[in-house]
Amino acid sequence: MTALLASLGGRLAERWLAVVVLPGVLYVCAVAAALELGHAHATDAARLRDALDRFAVSPVAQSNGALLLTAAAVGAGALAAGGAARCLGRLFSLLWTEDWGRLGAPLARRRKRRWTAATLRYEQALREKARILRGMRPPRPDGTAPDTAALAAARDRIALTEPRVATWMGDRMRSADARVRRAYDLDLATVWPCLWLTLSEEARIPLAEAQAVFSAAARSAGWGALYLVLGLWWWPAAPAGAAVVVVGWWRGREAVEHLARLVEHTVDLNTAALAEAVGHRLSGPFTPADGAAVTRILRKAG
Repeated sequence: MTALLASLGGRLAERWLAVVVLPGVLYVCAVAAALELGHAHATDAARLRDALDRFAVSPVAQSNGALLLTAAAVGAGALAAGGAARCLGRLFSLLWTEDWGRLGAPLARRRKRRWTAATLRYEQALREKARILRGMRPPRPDGTAPDTAALAAARDRIALTEPRVATWMGDRMRSADARVRRAYDLDLATVWPCLWLTLSEEARIPLAEAQAVFSAAARSAGWGALYLVLGLWWWPAAPAGAAVVVVGWWRGREAVEHLARLVEHTVDLNTAALAEAVGHRLSGPFTPADGAAVTRILRKAG
């Protein structure tokens, strides 16, 4: 047990150092550079070097107590910046996945129109291809049939199911619920806590890792936002911050796609265990009727 606690403590310390302290110290250094250079001397490396040289020969650098206080101030600033980045990361995760209400309604309607148009093109191509294959109409002049796979992929890039919110990430998580409901008549929001309890530790690890990757992506976007704010005083911080936000957003998209697929596959593989856990006897493969019964049990609907 002592070895286990020591191992966990070491891992937590390493994670805290990598996630909070090092990015925070880097941000404090960037703030110091911004205060010294400003917009007027934004790229003047010689000026920054001279400032470091002056600090190295100053009385502060020769006093152990002053150096200790400076290190404490840098550490406190790093922790404050890390806390701000975490809060901003939480805000980004909400913006990426949650409903924006009235503010997001125009974007949601636009995405829905695009998805509806793409679905219509796909369905028309399916009908045309079926007629060609049945000999009801001649092939196209180039001798090919419509590329329904490409049209389906174009529709799915907008959303897998009819868009309901302003963002792709929000709709991707909602599409997992819609696809599970369509396949099994399970209300994912109702059954997921119970399903999670039935999973083994090994089965939970990929889900937890995918969630951690998404949280890290949102947190990196939070750091990018801090650098964007710093760009008000030192312009090189702004493009760097914008790049970090974009990379965080892209990583967040990939993490959400992976997480949504894991959620769907977890349901696929554990419906029988879920039914058994709530006392619903299966007479064969798990069917939508079984899903409706399990959902009703967990809702305490009688």
